[in-house]
Amino acid sequence: MFDAGERALFEELTEELMDFSSVGIRPGLERVSRLLYRLGSPELSFESIQVLGTNGKGSTAATIESICSEAGMRVALYTSPHLVSLQERLCVGRSFLPIELWRGAFERVKEAVLADEALRAGRPTFFETLTAMAFLMIAEASCDVAVLEAGMGGRCDATSACRALATVVTPIGIDHREYLGDTLAAIASEKFSAIRPGTPAFYSGDDASLREAFTMRCRSFRSPCFLLNELAHPEDIRCFLDGTSFSYVGTSQGTGLFLPRLSSPLIGLHQAHNQTKAISVLLALRERTPLFRAIGEAKIRTGLAKTRWPGRCEVFRPGGDSPAVILDGAHNEDALEALMSTLFALSESGAIGGVGAVVFAVMRDKELEPLIALLGSWAAPVFCTQVAGERSMRAEELAAAFRAHGVPVAGAFDSPDDALAAALFSVANPSEIVLCCGSLFLVGHLIRTFERNPCRYARRRENKDVEGSLGVYLSP
Repeated sequence: MFDAGERALFEELTEELMDFSSVGIRPGLERVSRLLYRLGSPELSFESIQVLGTNGKGSTAATIESICSEAGMRVALYTSPHLVSLQERLCVGRSFLPIELWRGAFERVKEAVLADEALRAGRPTFFETLTAMAFLMIAEASCDVAVLEAGMGGRCDATSACRALATVVTPIGIDHREYLGDTLAAIASEKFSAIRPGTPAFYSGDDASLREAFTMRCRSFRSPCFLLNELAHPEDIRCFLDGTSFSYVGTSQGTGLFLPRLSSPLIGLHQAHNQTKAISVLLALRERTPLFRAIGEAKIRTGLAKTRWPGRCEVFRPGGDSPAVILDGAHNEDALEALMSTLFALSESGAIGGVGAVVFAVMRDKELEPLIALLGSWAAPVFCTQVAGERSMRAEELAAAFRAHGVPVAGAFDSPDDALAAALFSVANPSEIVLCCGSLFLVGHLIRTFERNPCRYARRRENKDVEGSLGVYLSP
């Protein structure tokens, strides 16, 4: 995906950003607002669509960006976190920006922080610093619109400093309790607080109480209110290992538009729902804002076909007689439920023979029991592993938790590479897949391994003793 030399430069920049920024997560807009003012308020020079929520916000944002690009707009897409390189977090006109622009933005941010007594005393966080840099680069790129995926928050998220022409809230679930609240209502309140007075707002969740809270917030702010599930729904959803097809069915409350046999490279039943909602957002904006007037059936079709969102139900084929590997960053109950539904659909259609093994790593702050229960439904052995950093649950601790719930554990591995190698060799049926999930950090690590050496996990059973007890041929 990225040139090795440039990736190394971005790794250096990432380390410098972390050293320069304050540690941890510190909700609030005071620091980033002060910083942006010092930078000349770049966030006011472009229009934005802000996408918040718990699950599906990244793929929804990517779909909106792709369709708008096909409609002839110059679009910026700002997302988080990155999988392989910091460079992933911002693209403009469907292109990643070179290190020189990132470096220039960082130098300007550093200068602004160091020139301000309050910012020197309480420096912006990593995400705040990064968001200010992104806003600078977007402003200077002369974009028609920026699609901004929020970090974890709502009103206190750094992206909420933008000037939004629409606020999109995807389904909300329990996550980041220590910052957003202990209940679904409290978390939703934080997300809905990002809605601006008079700005169109869209919500795609099913929970009746949250829908009511959303409509009340819109009413109090006199914001045009759209419940996306009432505007359209997908039908005839079919999942394959190279994407998903579905039909968009608009209701009388929406445009009533019917778009048959749409195709997307994003895999998943849930992706058909995410992309249906992205289409509905743009169709609603088309009726309100001249900027979106060029969006029609042809642009929607080609935009969907070109949507990219790596690390979510992404398929890798190691080669040899190795089974396929599916990487997915599902790290909470709702996300894993969506992934499981897709895998069952793929299994029922014959696209896969089932899940033969699971490689799993997770952060300590996640609710583990629901994830164990969902993964246990396949009765596949779990290869527990861990990723770098103190937040990661240790592999042995994770294995003990799975065993305590009666889920078969194949072992605990300090290295994700070793866990995947062992999992691949354990699967006897080549039609079954190895599922790697639980953390985007795990997904990012394995993507980097695949990119460095695509044949790293190519299995040759006839050579099973060549590379030790795992029986996996590791290409040089």
